[in-house]
Amino acid sequence: MLKLNGELTFGHRKLVIDVPENTQAMTLSSTTVKKGFMYAYLFDANQRLRGCQLWQKAPKHLTLTTHKASLGGIAGELPAGEWQLHLYNLEGEERTPKAMQYLCEVECEVECEVECEVECEGGFDPQPEPNDLMGLESLTPSLTADNIIAFDYSKVKRTESAWYSGDLHAHTCLSDGHNSLATAAEIIKQQGLDFFFLTEHNICHPMLPDLDNVLMLPAVEVTTDKGHFNVHGPKRGLDMRDADYSSAALIQQGLSLIDDEQKSGGAQGSISINHPMMKPWHWHYSDMELAKVNTLEVCCDPTWATSPQATEEALAVLSAMWNAGHRIAGVGGSDSHLAPHERNPQAHEPSLYGDPTTYVYAHGLSGESILAGLRAGQVYVERGCGLAFEINQGDMLPGQAITSPMVTYRLSVEDEFHDYFVELIADGKVIGRHPLKAHCDGVTELNIDMTEHAWLRIDIRRAGRQQNEREFIGLINPVFNPSFPQFSKPTLATWGELVDTLST
Repeated sequence: MLKLNGELTFGHRKLVIDVPENTQAMTLSSTTVKKGFMYAYLFDANQRLRGCQLWQKAPKHLTLTTHKASLGGIAGELPAGEWQLHLYNLEGEERTPKAMQYLCEVECEVECEVECEVECEGGFDPQPEPNDLMGLESLTPSLTADNIIAFDYSKVKRTESAWYSGDLHAHTCLSDGHNSLATAAEIIKQQGLDFFFLTEHNICHPMLPDLDNVLMLPAVEVTTDKGHFNVHGPKRGLDMRDADYSSAALIQQGLSLIDDEQKSGGAQGSISINHPMMKPWHWHYSDMELAKVNTLEVCCDPTWATSPQATEEALAVLSAMWNAGHRIAGVGGSDSHLAPHERNPQAHEPSLYGDPTTYVYAHGLSGESILAGLRAGQVYVERGCGLAFEINQGDMLPGQAITSPMVTYRLSVEDEFHDYFVELIADGKVIGRHPLKAHCDGVTELNIDMTEHAWLRIDIRRAGRQQNEREFIGLINPVFNPSFPQFSKPTLATWGELVDTLST
């Protein structure tokens, strides 16, 4: 058994593991000793990726064999020679550096029962191999040992063009979530979602559940001290073998995980800035090119105490981006880390996958179609009110350009036990408020003359709940007036320029 321990402040460390000939299985049992984060990436003697995890105080385990691997591992031959374990502590570039202790015990099972040599003392008692993938009937390869996404984005699970419900931001115990992959799959099915992106911090899942009625999709949450963003539908994982770990470098590498020509309409992948105004995880990378952003997460884990205020501020950011000519979509993300019985501090309701739910209009349920819908802005967001709507008798979708000055919305909600209203937001200003009818009472019809407006968004609000007379429940992304010049030539290029306009 090899015991590796030490302390790492902000930065990177490479540890060497000498794997003997005829190794049949390999297990790493790891902890940060005290509360904290440590990113770990394991590469074999052929420099291929074999495992990735976010270490925390609670011991984590990684088991590899020729044919199987536990959560975060990539199965395959275990070549003898020098394996490398790359560790990263990414806290401290923008905030006070935090020294992080780590301890990792490596055990190799070989035919002759020789173990990896012990190089240092001290440690903790490793637990038996975890059953972190038990309960999953079928798994689909997602990330290969060559760090390439193997997922088939073109495979169609359902053929009809429809609004599909999903969650764009969620975690499991591969990073800092509390649910196993199998438990997560059960919750997702119970929530009735159609698609789901697993967005672990700086890690892609090597295997994804293959569920009958839910499309599980690859993603990664690029996590830096200057903010977080999701890459939905990446073509590869982050390359963390001797990586430049500065925030700027990780952000640029994350942006490169999708095709550069994504805006042309034929590309794969979508970039989404997460919880942009929720401190201390807010977005403050000033050099971010706004043209590279497809969606902005306006509502993130609504049970978190600061989420309501952060949502209102994120809506203001969205308005500013549309006023500057960037036709992106506002989305939601549960950012759920908790088991269903757990609660965030001061919260009275669970933080669940699918709250809020993001609906994407797609021509069939496939990775390509969902990603295309996100890029096109064919999106709305809601929190369990059962919103139904149509624009111009179903001839228009959110994200599209108007073809005539008058736009007609017909809306209703399924929930008849609360009072809802809509706010009409044009060019960043409220131009109207109207009660929103329940299905049983008919529909609310709104007619808007877009002649003088560049864009129009619909916000769904709930009154009189928890002393909040304007509780955010959802939004329908804008329709746009293409006659306004900013949509041909955006007036702002970077996040820094955008923030400057908000502060004036």
